[in-house]
Amino acid sequence: MKNQLDGGEAIVEACRKLGVDYIVSSPGTEWAPVWEAMANQARDGKNGPGFMDCWHETLAVDIAAGYTLATGRMQAVLLHAGSGLLQGTMGIHGAWLASVPMVVISGESMTYGEQDGFDPGAQWINNLSIPGGTTRLVEPIVKFATQAGSPHTIYESVIRAGEMAQRAPAGPTYLSVSTETLMDAWTPPANDRMIPAAPRTLSAPEDIERLARLLAKAENPVVLTEGAGREVETYDALVALCEQLALPVVETPSAIFANFPKEHELHQGHSFAPFKDEADLAIVIRTRAPWYPPSDGPSKAVVAVIDETPHRDNMVYQSLQADMYLEGNAAQTLRDLADAVAGLGVDTTAVEERRSRLARSHDRFRETRLGMRAEARRKTPIDPIWLCAALGEVMPDNTIYIDEVTSHTPLLRQHIDWNRPQSLFTRQGGLGQGLGLSLGVKLAKRDQPVVTLIGDGGFLYNPVLQSLGAARDFNLPIMAVIFNNRKYVSMQGMHRKMYPNGTAVETDNFHGTHIHAPDFTKIAEAFGGYGEQVTDPDELEAALRRGLEAVSGGRAAILDVVVG
Repeated sequence: MKNQLDGGEAIVEACRKLGVDYIVSSPGTEWAPVWEAMANQARDGKNGPGFMDCWHETLAVDIAAGYTLATGRMQAVLLHAGSGLLQGTMGIHGAWLASVPMVVISGESMTYGEQDGFDPGAQWINNLSIPGGTTRLVEPIVKFATQAGSPHTIYESVIRAGEMAQRAPAGPTYLSVSTETLMDAWTPPANDRMIPAAPRTLSAPEDIERLARLLAKAENPVVLTEGAGREVETYDALVALCEQLALPVVETPSAIFANFPKEHELHQGHSFAPFKDEADLAIVIRTRAPWYPPSDGPSKAVVAVIDETPHRDNMVYQSLQADMYLEGNAAQTLRDLADAVAGLGVDTTAVEERRSRLARSHDRFRETRLGMRAEARRKTPIDPIWLCAALGEVMPDNTIYIDEVTSHTPLLRQHIDWNRPQSLFTRQGGLGQGLGLSLGVKLAKRDQPVVTLIGDGGFLYNPVLQSLGAARDFNLPIMAVIFNNRKYVSMQGMHRKMYPNGTAVETDNFHGTHIHAPDFTKIAEAFGGYGEQVTDPDELEAALRRGLEAVSGGRAAILDVVVG
């Protein structure tokens, strides 16, 4: 087999042509042909993807997802059989919700030892086979799932899966490839082409013109966004349009990216309530559920939605209450709107009056936040507000935060003052993905500090040992800051909400709440990292500096902050 091109070479070559930077994998016996192809690539000095072996499947998927979120470039993931695929489905589901393109491939066997001269191993017939095929395991949470069942189709099947993954709505695709196909001889295609990037779609000129006219005459316009800041260019385009017209910007309480500079005078916080009854035009940008309850939209406003895929097939229910949709590339749509409004002309006096009014409102909002932080600084146990404020004081301006807290999510949005694009990425889907996403972002942004903000419950859901191993082995020093309240506060809160006068409240007997966790700092030390528990609010900033120093020196850090 040494000099034969096979299915493993086909997969690596397809990744090469798709522009994949990394194949991220959790090892399985079927992947020897791919490992051989990677060895050939190194021996021959050929350009191509790097290969990363991880100790857990969800970790592999999340590293790929984090890297794509930070770069916009799709990656590939190899998992082991149906069992590894099941382990990875948490990350695949998160990628699906976050519209992250990736090609996920797992193996299987078709001959189970019955083919003369080839033995895939008894594990396939005894433990690994899935009746009906592995596609059944992931069909609800991927864009496309199928088998690549022949050496004659495997290369183009990977290419097709990659191209489909990158089309709107972007998301993961899945291929099942048998060990037999991987080992069969493969002939490279005669047409040796690089695969073109997915084209941009544009909003219709007549829709741009209509919204521009509404903007030009609106007296009380407002922008609401959850995800405009996914890319730098969309963030910049939004800032430019809002500055041009003095548009107030409200980020949702669960904003999944940093969408607008927090210190900008047009940033109006995270509550739409002050604008709900007075707004005459609401521009909703990449927001899955702008109002809650979903039907409780603004009473008088025309609602214009700017979103490449406003109607999410990964949501069971959705009600945007929209009057018009602009579904072209969001950055270009915002730039086109700015040009169209400039061509129409606006009442500059009204714009400047609105700008002054919003600046005063922003200053009041800022003073309120600063007052809350000053009060929180004195509290023991450490107030989560002070933890957020201390992060803002200590961490460099180019820090990237990955959010996997739950009960403290609104506080992060209010009290960490990020002012740059791509300062925040948020785990979507189930808990247990924050560390992997952080490692993927760090892989893409090695020169920037990456900080995982995470609860103690969420931390325990993560593949912690595997993540710290990857941080060490791939030189990806991240810092995890644990908001440790020693319980599942969300669980207890929902119990109280459902049974406010119940027996559990009366007797203080709560189930599904308390956490008897290990010493998190010792886990960091086991991997050569830095660990510290913080209980004194006066020591918090110094502890954060020590963690930052460790990360700057190439060591992962865990700061276990006990909060009230």
